[in-house]
Amino acid sequence: MPTQPLLRRIAFAFFAAIFAGPIHGSDQPTWPAYDFLVRDTIINHQDASNHERIFAEDPNNGAYVSIIPSLGRGVEDYTEQYNSKIVTRLAKAGYRVVLVQPRGIGKSSGDLTPQNITMSAFAHDLKASFDGLGIESVSLVGHAWGNRLARTFTTLFPDRVEKLALMASGGGSLSEDQQKCLFGSFDLTQSDEDRTKSLQCAFFSKGNDASVWLNGWYPDLGKAETFAASMISEDFFKKAGGKPFLIIQAADDYIAPPDKAGKKLKAELGDQVSYVEIPNAGHALSSEQPDEIAKHLIEYLQE
Repeated sequence: MPTQPLLRRIAFAFFAAIFAGPIHGSDQPTWPAYDFLVRDTIINHQDASNHERIFAEDPNNGAYVSIIPSLGRGVEDYTEQYNSKIVTRLAKAGYRVVLVQPRGIGKSSGDLTPQNITMSAFAHDLKASFDGLGIESVSLVGHAWGNRLARTFTTLFPDRVEKLALMASGGGSLSEDQQKCLFGSFDLTQSDEDRTKSLQCAFFSKGNDASVWLNGWYPDLGKAETFAASMISEDFFKKAGGKPFLIIQAADDYIAPPDKAGKKLKAELGDQVSYVEIPNAGHALSSEQPDEIAKHLIEYLQE
Protein backbone atom coordinates (compact mmCIF):
# COMPACT_ATOMS: atom_id res chain seq x y z
CA MET A 1 0.00 0.00 0.00
CA PRO A 2 1.41 3.46 -0.86
CA THR A 3 2.61 5.58 2.06
CA GLN A 4 0.69 8.72 3.04
CA PRO A 5 3.37 11.08 1.61
CA LEU A 6 3.27 9.13 -1.67
CA LEU A 7 -0.52 9.34 -1.78
CA ARG A 8 -0.26 13.09 -1.30
CA ARG A 9 2.14 13.38 -4.22
CA ILE A 10 -0.07 11.22 -6.40
CA ALA A 11 -2.99 13.50 -5.59
CA PHE A 12 -0.91 16.55 -6.40
CA ALA A 13 0.19 15.09 -9.74
CA PHE A 14 -3.44 14.41 -10.64
CA PHE A 15 -4.58 17.90 -9.71
CA ALA A 16 -1.64 19.45 -11.55
CA ALA A 17 -2.73 17.62 -14.70
CA ILE A 18 -6.39 18.65 -14.57
CA PHE A 19 -5.57 22.21 -13.59
CA ALA A 20 -3.39 22.54 -16.69
CA GLY A 21 -6.35 23.54 -18.84
CA PRO A 22 -7.47 27.08 -19.68
CA ILE A 23 -9.17 29.26 -17.09
CA HIS A 24 -12.95 29.09 -17.37
CA GLY A 25 -13.96 32.70 -16.87
CA SER A 26 -12.08 35.93 -16.27
CA ASP A 27 -8.79 36.59 -14.53
CA GLN A 28 -10.41 39.70 -13.08
CA PRO A 29 -13.22 38.81 -10.66
CA THR A 30 -16.56 40.55 -11.05
CA TRP A 31 -17.99 42.07 -7.89
CA PRO A 32 -21.48 43.33 -7.07
CA ALA A 33 -21.76 47.08 -6.50
CA TYR A 34 -21.89 47.38 -2.71
CA ASP A 35 -22.59 50.67 -0.96
CA PHE A 36 -20.89 49.26 2.16
CA LEU A 37 -17.46 48.79 0.59
CA VAL A 38 -15.36 50.96 2.90
CA ARG A 39 -11.83 50.09 1.86
CA ASP A 40 -10.21 48.76 -1.30
CA THR A 41 -6.44 48.56 -1.23
CA ILE A 42 -3.35 46.61 -2.24
CA ILE A 43 -0.65 45.70 0.27
CA ASN A 44 2.79 44.71 -1.00
CA HIS A 45 4.97 42.36 1.00
CA GLN A 46 7.81 39.90 0.43
CA ASP A 47 7.56 39.83 -3.38
CA ALA A 48 3.78 39.43 -3.23
CA SER A 49 0.80 41.78 -3.44
CA ASN A 50 -2.51 41.23 -1.67
CA HIS A 51 -5.72 42.87 -2.81
CA GLU A 52 -8.02 43.49 0.16
CA ARG A 53 -11.53 44.80 0.48
CA ILE A 54 -13.35 45.67 3.71
CA PHE A 55 -17.15 45.72 3.80
CA ALA A 56 -18.97 47.33 6.71
CA GLU A 57 -22.00 49.43 7.60
CA ASP A 58 -19.73 51.48 9.90
CA PRO A 59 -16.10 51.74 8.74
CA ASN A 60 -14.90 52.69 12.21
CA ASN A 61 -16.68 50.13 14.37
CA GLY A 62 -17.31 46.41 14.47
CA ALA A 63 -15.24 43.28 14.99
CA TYR A 64 -13.28 42.01 11.99
CA VAL A 65 -14.19 38.78 10.20
CA SER A 66 -12.20 37.30 7.30
CA ILE A 67 -13.31 34.47 5.00
CA ILE A 68 -10.78 32.12 3.36
CA PRO A 69 -12.05 30.49 0.15
CA SER A 70 -11.89 26.92 -1.10
CA LEU A 71 -9.37 25.33 -3.45
CA GLY A 72 -8.60 27.36 -6.55
CA ARG A 73 -11.36 29.89 -5.89
CA GLY A 74 -11.60 33.49 -4.76
CA VAL A 75 -13.29 35.46 -2.01
CA GLU A 76 -16.05 36.69 -4.29
CA ASP A 77 -17.70 33.30 -3.65
CA TYR A 78 -19.29 34.84 -0.55
CA THR A 79 -21.01 37.63 -2.44
CA GLU A 80 -24.13 37.78 -4.58
CA GLN A 81 -21.88 37.20 -7.62
CA TYR A 82 -22.06 33.50 -6.66
CA ASN A 83 -25.56 33.51 -5.16
CA SER A 84 -24.23 34.09 -1.65
CA LYS A 85 -25.25 36.70 0.91
CA ILE A 86 -22.70 35.90 3.61
CA VAL A 87 -20.69 39.12 3.22
CA THR A 88 -23.87 41.17 3.12
CA ARG A 89 -25.38 39.48 6.16
CA LEU A 90 -22.20 39.84 8.23
CA ALA A 91 -21.78 43.50 7.30
CA LYS A 92 -25.40 44.29 8.13
CA ALA A 93 -24.94 42.52 11.48
CA GLY A 94 -22.27 45.08 12.37
CA TYR A 95 -19.08 43.23 11.41
CA ARG A 96 -16.25 44.54 9.29
CA VAL A 97 -15.71 41.82 6.69
CA VAL A 98 -12.13 41.61 5.41
CA LEU A 99 -11.73 39.73 2.14
CA VAL A 100 -8.12 39.02 1.17
CA GLN A 101 -7.96 37.79 -2.41
CA PRO A 102 -5.49 34.87 -2.74
CA ARG A 103 -2.37 35.44 -4.80
CA GLY A 104 -2.89 34.80 -8.49
CA ILE A 105 -6.43 36.22 -8.63
CA GLY A 106 -7.12 39.68 -10.04
CA LYS A 107 -4.80 42.26 -8.48
CA SER A 108 -3.27 39.81 -5.99
CA SER A 109 0.05 38.44 -7.18
CA GLY A 110 2.95 36.33 -5.99
CA ASP A 111 4.96 33.22 -6.72
CA LEU A 112 2.67 30.23 -7.29
CA THR A 113 5.37 27.74 -8.24
CA PRO A 114 4.22 24.69 -6.25
CA GLN A 115 7.66 23.77 -4.97
CA ASN A 116 8.13 27.34 -3.68
CA ILE A 117 4.86 27.74 -1.79
CA THR A 118 3.83 26.38 1.62
CA MET A 119 0.87 26.64 3.92
CA SER A 120 3.01 28.91 6.07
CA ALA A 121 3.52 31.22 3.09
CA PHE A 122 -0.23 31.44 2.50
CA ALA A 123 -0.70 32.12 6.21
CA HIS A 124 1.88 34.90 6.07
CA ASP A 125 -0.01 36.43 3.12
CA LEU A 126 -3.00 36.80 5.43
CA LYS A 127 -0.86 38.13 8.26
CA ALA A 128 0.69 40.72 5.96
CA SER A 129 -2.77 41.94 5.01
CA PHE A 130 -3.96 42.13 8.60
CA ASP A 131 -0.75 43.91 9.63
CA GLY A 132 -1.04 46.37 6.76
CA LEU A 133 -4.65 47.11 7.61
CA GLY A 134 -3.83 47.58 11.30
CA ILE A 135 -5.97 44.60 12.34
CA GLU A 136 -4.68 43.06 15.55
CA SER A 137 -7.43 40.49 16.06
CA VAL A 138 -9.77 38.86 13.54
CA SER A 139 -12.25 36.00 13.44
CA LEU A 140 -11.55 33.52 10.63
CA VAL A 141 -13.98 31.50 8.53
CA GLY A 142 -12.31 28.80 6.42
CA HIS A 143 -14.20 27.06 3.62
CA ALA A 144 -13.12 23.60 2.31
CA TRP A 145 -9.38 23.97 1.50
CA GLY A 146 -9.60 27.32 3.32
CA ASN A 147 -10.36 25.47 6.56
CA ARG A 148 -6.83 24.06 6.43
CA LEU A 149 -5.35 27.51 6.02
CA ALA A 150 -7.59 28.93 8.75
CA ARG A 151 -6.40 26.27 11.19
CA THR A 152 -2.78 26.66 10.06
CA PHE A 153 -2.97 30.42 10.60
CA THR A 154 -4.55 29.93 14.02
CA THR A 155 -1.84 27.44 14.98
CA LEU A 156 0.92 29.83 13.92
CA PHE A 157 -0.65 33.05 15.21
CA PRO A 158 -3.14 32.12 17.95
CA ASP A 159 -3.11 35.60 19.49
CA ARG A 160 -4.35 37.11 16.22
CA VAL A 161 -7.50 34.95 16.01
CA GLU A 162 -10.58 35.95 17.97
CA LYS A 163 -12.87 33.12 16.84
CA LEU A 164 -12.60 30.34 14.28
CA ALA A 165 -15.27 28.71 12.12
CA LEU A 166 -14.92 25.99 9.49
CA MET A 167 -17.19 25.14 6.57
CA ALA A 168 -16.84 21.79 4.74
CA SER A 169 -13.81 20.86 6.79
CA GLY A 170 -12.95 17.64 4.98
CA GLY A 171 -13.19 13.91 5.54
CA GLY A 172 -11.15 10.78 5.03
CA SER A 173 -10.01 8.97 1.90
CA LEU A 174 -12.25 9.17 -1.17
CA SER A 175 -13.93 6.34 -3.03
CA GLU A 176 -13.47 5.99 -6.79
CA ASP A 177 -16.90 7.54 -7.39
CA GLN A 178 -16.11 10.47 -5.10
CA GLN A 179 -12.79 11.05 -6.86
CA LYS A 180 -14.49 10.93 -10.25
CA CYS A 181 -16.98 13.64 -9.24
CA LEU A 182 -14.39 15.81 -7.52
CA PHE A 183 -11.72 15.62 -10.19
CA GLY A 184 -14.30 16.10 -12.94
CA SER A 185 -15.34 19.38 -11.30
CA PHE A 186 -11.81 20.72 -11.67
CA ASP A 187 -11.31 19.49 -15.23
CA LEU A 188 -11.69 22.73 -17.17
CA THR A 189 -11.23 20.95 -20.50
CA GLN A 190 -14.68 19.37 -20.22
CA SER A 191 -17.88 20.82 -21.63
CA ASP A 192 -20.06 22.95 -19.35
CA GLU A 193 -22.67 20.20 -19.36
CA ASP A 194 -20.22 17.54 -18.18
CA ARG A 195 -18.64 19.80 -15.60
CA THR A 196 -22.03 20.79 -14.23
CA LYS A 197 -22.80 17.11 -13.66
CA SER A 198 -19.51 16.70 -11.79
CA LEU A 199 -20.11 19.87 -9.78
CA GLN A 200 -23.60 18.68 -8.88
CA CYS A 201 -22.20 15.39 -7.65
CA ALA A 202 -19.18 16.73 -5.77
CA PHE A 203 -20.26 20.10 -4.45
CA PHE A 204 -24.03 20.62 -4.53
CA SER A 205 -27.01 19.02 -2.88
CA LYS A 206 -29.65 17.55 -5.17
CA GLY A 207 -31.93 20.27 -6.49
CA ASN A 208 -29.44 23.11 -5.98
CA ASP A 209 -28.00 24.92 -9.00
CA ALA A 210 -24.46 23.66 -9.58
CA SER A 211 -23.89 25.79 -12.69
CA VAL A 212 -23.24 28.83 -10.50
CA TRP A 213 -19.76 27.37 -9.88
CA LEU A 214 -18.83 26.85 -13.53
CA ASN A 215 -16.87 30.11 -13.38
CA GLY A 216 -14.38 31.43 -10.85
CA TRP A 217 -11.65 28.80 -11.06
CA TYR A 218 -7.93 29.71 -10.90
CA PRO A 219 -5.76 26.77 -12.01
CA ASP A 220 -2.33 28.08 -10.97
CA LEU A 221 -3.60 28.91 -7.50
CA GLY A 222 -5.26 25.50 -7.24
CA LYS A 223 -2.03 23.71 -8.12
CA ALA A 224 -0.07 25.72 -5.54
CA GLU A 225 -2.68 25.18 -2.82
CA THR A 226 -2.85 21.46 -3.54
CA PHE A 227 0.91 21.09 -3.30
CA ALA A 228 1.13 23.19 -0.13
CA ALA A 229 -1.55 21.08 1.55
CA SER A 230 0.15 17.87 0.46
CA MET A 231 3.38 18.89 2.19
CA ILE A 232 1.98 19.56 5.65
CA SER A 233 0.87 17.02 8.21
CA GLU A 234 -2.73 17.28 9.37
CA ASP A 235 -1.41 16.74 12.88
CA PHE A 236 0.14 20.21 12.73
CA PHE A 237 -3.08 22.15 12.16
CA LYS A 238 -5.79 19.68 13.18
CA LYS A 239 -6.43 21.15 16.63
CA ALA A 240 -5.94 24.77 15.51
CA GLY A 241 -3.50 25.30 18.36
CA GLY A 242 -6.17 24.26 20.86
CA LYS A 243 -8.50 27.19 20.10
CA PRO A 244 -12.24 26.36 20.19
CA PHE A 245 -13.93 26.40 16.80
CA LEU A 246 -17.27 25.95 15.06
CA ILE A 247 -17.82 23.34 12.36
CA ILE A 248 -20.56 24.10 9.85
CA GLN A 249 -21.21 20.73 8.24
CA ALA A 250 -23.26 20.19 5.09
CA ALA A 251 -25.75 17.36 5.61
CA ASP A 252 -25.51 16.29 1.94
CA ASP A 253 -21.75 16.68 1.51
CA TYR A 254 -20.76 13.83 -0.81
CA ILE A 255 -17.03 14.62 -0.62
CA ALA A 256 -16.89 15.10 3.15
CA PRO A 257 -19.93 13.30 4.63
CA PRO A 258 -20.87 14.20 8.21
CA ASP A 259 -19.79 10.86 9.69
CA LYS A 260 -16.35 11.11 8.09
CA ALA A 261 -15.86 14.86 8.45
CA GLY A 262 -17.57 17.19 10.91
CA LYS A 263 -19.03 14.58 13.25
CA LYS A 264 -15.74 12.67 13.27
CA LEU A 265 -13.71 15.76 14.13
CA LYS A 266 -16.22 16.72 16.81
CA ALA A 267 -15.94 13.23 18.34
CA GLU A 268 -12.13 13.43 18.31
CA LEU A 269 -11.82 16.93 19.79
CA GLY A 270 -14.86 16.94 22.05
CA ASP A 271 -15.74 20.21 23.76
CA GLN A 272 -13.20 22.13 21.69
CA VAL A 273 -15.63 21.89 18.78
CA SER A 274 -19.14 23.29 18.34
CA TYR A 275 -21.07 21.50 15.61
CA VAL A 276 -23.99 22.48 13.41
CA GLU A 277 -25.36 20.64 10.38
CA ILE A 278 -26.95 22.44 7.43
CA PRO A 279 -29.66 20.55 5.50
CA ASN A 280 -30.00 20.73 1.72
CA ALA A 281 -26.34 21.68 1.25
CA GLY A 282 -23.25 20.02 -0.18
CA HIS A 283 -19.54 20.84 -0.17
CA ALA A 284 -20.16 24.24 -1.84
CA LEU A 285 -22.35 25.38 1.09
CA SER A 286 -21.90 29.14 0.69
CA SER A 287 -23.77 29.25 -2.63
CA GLU A 288 -26.48 26.86 -1.43
CA GLN A 289 -27.59 27.96 2.05
CA PRO A 290 -25.94 31.37 2.65
CA ASP A 291 -28.67 32.73 4.93
CA GLU A 292 -28.58 29.67 7.19
CA ILE A 293 -24.78 29.75 7.31
CA ALA A 294 -24.71 33.47 8.07
CA LYS A 295 -27.22 32.96 10.88
CA HIS A 296 -25.04 30.35 12.56
CA LEU A 297 -21.87 32.37 12.01
CA ILE A 298 -23.39 35.48 13.57
CA GLU A 299 -24.74 33.52 16.53
CA TYR A 300 -21.30 31.98 17.10
CA LEU A 301 -19.45 35.26 16.74
CA GLN A 302 -21.78 36.92 19.23
CA GLU A 303 -21.26 34.29 21.93
